[in-house]
Amino acid sequence: MKKHSIITHTPLHVLACFCLLLAFAVQPAMAQRRTDRSYVRSGNRAYSDSLWHKAEIKFRKAADMNPGNIDAKYNLANTLYSHLVTDSVPSEQFSEICQEIIELYTAAGANETDPMTKAAISHNIGNTLYLRGLFEMNARKEGVKQTYAACIDAYKDALRANPADHETRYNLAKAKAIYNAVPPGQNQNQQDQQQQEQQSSENQQQQQQEQQEQQQQQQEQERDISKENAEQILQALMQDEKDLQEKAQKIENQKNRKLEKDW
Repeated sequence: MKKHSIITHTPLHVLACFCLLLAFAVQPAMAQRRTDRSYVRSGNRAYSDSLWHKAEIKFRKAADMNPGNIDAKYNLANTLYSHLVTDSVPSEQFSEICQEIIELYTAAGANETDPMTKAAISHNIGNTLYLRGLFEMNARKEGVKQTYAACIDAYKDALRANPADHETRYNLAKAKAIYNAVPPGQNQNQQDQQQQEQQSSENQQQQQQEQQEQQQQQQEQERDISKENAEQILQALMQDEKDLQEKAQKIENQKNRKLEKDW
């Protein structure tokens, strides 16, 4: 079986046109329809020259002018995908762009009945999910296994529509290999680690609180001891004063008795 690259994207093409409007359609609407088609043609030329940014602008204008233009959405998704795999995209934008690509492909294929076109759309959704899974693994993000499960489903949808697509079959095998290589508990391990970190933080806070309470109790005990010592000292002083008064009284009584005898 010939080896295909996982980033090989279905070549840009214009999807099957809808039935022409009947003759009673108003002229302004026909003019607008020609205008969004012209933007699609300009986008196609820019795409052929690998001018992703220019092609993106043209396709977005076509889609904005006519939200029902399936060609504009499909080709815009292809353009964004090519931008992902050929240009340097900031990591904080990668997942967001992937999600937009998937939504554009999904919208383009919502009412599609042609099996080959449906297969191409599902194939491209699978490729996008494959890329997002690689990004999530490299960034150590959660949900890698779920991403590759969705990737596998997309490739299976493509094969159901076109069983002879060997490139999709090859990509499916690679996606399954990565899915099986991801530990079942990877996300759970990450959650466990987060819970352990949270528990450690809570334990540390509890220890600090206990230390504060112990210090407070020790200070209160010291204050109680100081108060008790003060009371003991005061009682001792009072007792000493009482003893001195008693001794003075005895001396005075002895003097009085001596004077009475001399008399």
